[in-house]
Amino acid sequence: MGTTAVTEDAATEDAAVIDAIGRIESLKNSLDAVQSSLEVSLRQARVRSERAAGVPLARRGTGVGHEIGLARRISPARAGNQLALRRVVVESLPEIWRRMAQGDISAWAAEEVARAVLVLDDEDRARIDSELAPSIHELSPRAAGRRARAQADDLDREAALARMRLNHSQRRVTQRPAAEGMMTLSALLPLTEGVSAFASLRAAADAARARGDDRSRGQIMADTLAARITGHEAAAAPVEIQLLMTDRSLLAGGADPALLEGHPLPGPVARHLALHDAPAVPARPANHPHPGDGLSSAGDPRPADEPHPAGLRSAPTPTGPTGSAARARRWVRRLYTDPVSGSLVHMDSRRRLFTGDVRRFILARDQQCRTPWCEAPIRHIDHVHRHADGGTTTPDNGVGVCERFNHVLELPGWVSSLITEGAHTGTLEITAPTGHRYRSPVPDLDRMLGLTPGAAPDTAAPASPDPPRTLAPPGALDPPVRSQLDKLANHVSGTGTVRMRG
Repeated sequence: MGTTAVTEDAATEDAAVIDAIGRIESLKNSLDAVQSSLEVSLRQARVRSERAAGVPLARRGTGVGHEIGLARRISPARAGNQLALRRVVVESLPEIWRRMAQGDISAWAAEEVARAVLVLDDEDRARIDSELAPSIHELSPRAAGRRARAQADDLDREAALARMRLNHSQRRVTQRPAAEGMMTLSALLPLTEGVSAFASLRAAADAARARGDDRSRGQIMADTLAARITGHEAAAAPVEIQLLMTDRSLLAGGADPALLEGHPLPGPVARHLALHDAPAVPARPANHPHPGDGLSSAGDPRPADEPHPAGLRSAPTPTGPTGSAARARRWVRRLYTDPVSGSLVHMDSRRRLFTGDVRRFILARDQQCRTPWCEAPIRHIDHVHRHADGGTTTPDNGVGVCERFNHVLELPGWVSSLITEGAHTGTLEITAPTGHRYRSPVPDLDRMLGLTPGAAPDTAAPASPDPPRTLAPPGALDPPVRSQLDKLANHVSGTGTVRMRG
């Protein structure tokens, strides 16, 4: 009897936990609806003010994604992409938005529908909105998007072609970090080109395997892709990459980690990459043979059973038509770090191209866009103190930023400055049109390279820490937020999903 009671109590507790999880998810959906409405309202206000300031039509509202990204602590690109879809939901799909406000569907589902109707006019969007909203809570986000696309194609036969043209215009190549010593290179291609490229790589892998190549099919396809893109099959690729490492790792056999274009890399692997032609991979112990180990002579003259320096073995080196490995020239530049802060402070240039050396120094120091929470590659070196106002073209007046933020800084209300005194010297401070300030300290490369104990500091932080946040009653909220919550309450009153008191 006692055992049965305990089992029933446990089942009741588990059921309560599941109920709580479901209610929390519904609340998150409702808050996403409020946030979407606030973001769209902010953009509308910013467009009006920039119109009054004489900002060209094409640039009005382009900085809102950055404002939202800074507030949400996400990348500006992600915030901007979400804002474009949320505008469709808030302005053209009121019933879908209402279901999200009620907590019935997620922002993901609403955005999938928005993406499907993006090319339709307002009348067709309204029809899909009214037809899909009653049953959308029964569909997964992707299923909701497919249903909306099918309806869009039925209403407008040109819609599918318009979506294809839009998708075709968004083709691109991106990169992101992967496991140690690896990265993911992705290409968004038109369907026919993508299928053809993959088939060509697969055919090359099949042919190599038929000739007795011991690499896996995936390895051959990856190696062939890299060789074809860089031209490494015929000659050294005329591409400069930045490998940042300590003198101990390069010259004294140290194990300090390195950075390759911002990606962490073990010290021994970086040293082998800096001093040899072929990339290096860890050598397997003798009692863990690998089918590819017998090919070591392709990249290293030692026998397969002879020890390799620093526990590394060269990967097979791609060769050109003559059969000789391509060699790439290497430049070594000395960089100096501040002994206290760990940030780069000086560069010893052996090449008398002052502008080029300054750019390389800032690229090595900043690693990625200095905008807080933006991890985009550096595209521009920006004068913090404008050159037109007397700013110097020196490392202490330059920061690496992405192309998007470089244009945002030209919009009204955006200001960037450098802190020049105290412990935060060199920190970039960004002021948004609302007056909110955000700081981005100089990357502490000593910590990133493992030269000082402790974890690396945050790459970005608000200018002044936010006070601890607590749940406040609606009457204590800022007027814009209170207004949106009131509207939300009106939409869902009587449903039992959200209830608020003034």
